[in-house]
Amino acid sequence: CIIVKRKKIKDKVKVVDGNGYLYVCSIINANKNSVILKIEEKKKSLSPVNNLHLVISPTKSHDRIDWMVEKATEIGVEEITFLLCSRTERKKINFDRIKRISISALKQCGQAYLPKINDIQDFKSVIESIEANQKYIAHLIEDDKVYLSKTYKSGESSVIVIGPEGDFTKDEINIAKTNHFIPVTLGKNTLRTETAGVYVSSLVNILND
Repeated sequence: CIIVKRKKIKDKVKVVDGNGYLYVCSIINANKNSVILKIEEKKKSLSPVNNLHLVISPTKSHDRIDWMVEKATEIGVEEITFLLCSRTERKKINFDRIKRISISALKQCGQAYLPKINDIQDFKSVIESIEANQKYIAHLIEDDKVYLSKTYKSGESSVIVIGPEGDFTKDEINIAKTNHFIPVTLGKNTLRTETAGVYVSSLVNILND
C-alpha cells in the first residue's frame, strides 16, 4: 500500500484477516519491503451470507480455475473443494497459486472472509463424508431434476457439486443420490464448469440476501 497507494507515516489503512475481522490501522514505520502498523480499531464483519461449500472439478485450463476462484472469493463462498471425477481432465492443481489468487481477490473486493480452499480429492470420499443441511449435485443427464432456485432454502448450510466438462458418470450420480444429494439443473443452457461454479455462488448469494 505504501508504493501503490502512496501512503505515508501516520496515514490510516484498513486490513482484513480473512476470518471476518477488519482492522483500522495507522502506519508507524515503512520501507520498500515491510510496513509496521498500529491497530487503532478492530471490527467484526457480518457473518458471510453465502453459507456455501462449492465442490467443483478443476478445468483443464489453469486460467479458468483461477478465474472461478477469484470470482467465488469476491462473491463470498465459504469453502471450495476441488473434486477428482472419472472425467476430470486435470488431476492436480497448483494449490499455492490458487490460495494466492483467493487472497488477492479478498484484498481487492474488501471481503472480510477468505474461503477455505481444499486440495483435489477423490469423488467418492468427498461425497460420502461431506456434511451440510442441503446437498445438491448439478448434472446434465436426463433425470428427475429440479431447478436449484426452486429447491434451495435460504439461511441453511449447503453444498453444491459441479462436475467436469464431460459431466458426471451415471455411477457417480447414483453414489451422490445414495448419499442424499438432490439432483438439480442450472437452467436450459449448458454452462462451462467454471461458469457453473460462479453461477451457483451468485445464485445462493442472491437467495440469501
